[in-house]
Amino acid sequence: MEKINVGFIGLGRISDLHALGYKDNKEARIYAVSTRTEETGLAKKNEWGAEKFYRDYREMIADPAIDAIEILTPQKLHETMVLEAAAAGKHIMVQKPMTISLDSADRMLAAVADIDRVYKVIENYIFYPPLQKAKELIDSGAIGEPINMRIKFISGSSGGWDIDPKSWEWRMQENIEGRGMQTFDHGHHMWCVAWYLMGDIDRVSAWIDSADGIVDCPANIIWKYKDGIKYGSCDYTHCWDMNMPSDYYANDEWFEITGSKGIILVNRATGQLRKGPALSHFNGTKWNHYEDIESDWSAGFRNATYNFISAIKGREAPLLTGHEAREILKIALAIIKSSQERREVYLDELEQPDPELYASERRKREIQEAKGRKGLTIDELKEKGRIL
Repeated sequence: MEKINVGFIGLGRISDLHALGYKDNKEARIYAVSTRTEETGLAKKNEWGAEKFYRDYREMIADPAIDAIEILTPQKLHETMVLEAAAAGKHIMVQKPMTISLDSADRMLAAVADIDRVYKVIENYIFYPPLQKAKELIDSGAIGEPINMRIKFISGSSGGWDIDPKSWEWRMQENIEGRGMQTFDHGHHMWCVAWYLMGDIDRVSAWIDSADGIVDCPANIIWKYKDGIKYGSCDYTHCWDMNMPSDYYANDEWFEITGSKGIILVNRATGQLRKGPALSHFNGTKWNHYEDIESDWSAGFRNATYNFISAIKGREAPLLTGHEAREILKIALAIIKSSQERREVYLDELEQPDPELYASERRKREIQEAKGRKGLTIDELKEKGRIL
């Protein structure tokens, strides 16, 4: 069987995890790599068994032997590269966040709309086995009606990978432009999990500070879902004197989802700060601990690649699609706006010609509705089984 030839653009630290999905893969291989640094490019070419190295990614995109492109560059570069890869008729998987603005996202979606190719944004957390199991439990009704989600993020000053400080320079520029390395770049993971597990988000409120003038922590973000009475929250904390036990980045996350009849805990992700089972489920009577779920963070990258290849083969739909990724981007942009303007932000207002007017009028209407809202009667409470 002829393999799908994939080209990598960008060979930073994260590319090692992207490469895992092609190891011993019978359907696809890393055929070519591209980076401006020849030493790095040749080293990765040899390590992964690729056939070609390109200093100019445009030459790689133009290579007719290449079927698909993975774009692993800073997000400000994504739009140009996606447009060029789409014009060349390639399947495309681009790192999250897909880009830095909704207008840019729309141009990317327009470019891929008319080509019969797979376009997806890689989001490894929704392919992380403990979170996939959490999704399965929620969808099966194991916790009843989902009500609330809490996310905890902690980063340390050391632990995990040795990373060249130069590789952080573009992230510093993103910070300067208001897109924090934690709440925007890493935040994509958290907002995507919030969407994946419990649905579309309606509005956000965010408080984002910086204890060291560099990292956008501490931060607290809360949100309300569109469907039903459901809420979520996330807190970001940077511990500048703490070592983080991790094989990857020096951070860890855990997730708590509470429903009308149970609770799910996902106890770790990037790191190993918390020991014990990766996932626990309280069913209203007892705790069930899932000890055997694969919980190495790298599994999410491998599984996301498998989804990309399966989508190219026509076996399954891509996750995250471009349109889904645009919604996650909208959440991240609304969070930035909320923190900067010190107010609750509706996601819909980002699509409006006059966001402030839209938000003001909607808020007035909701206040009036809240003032006129009446509580349930005793008979109604009994009917719903809330009281005896």
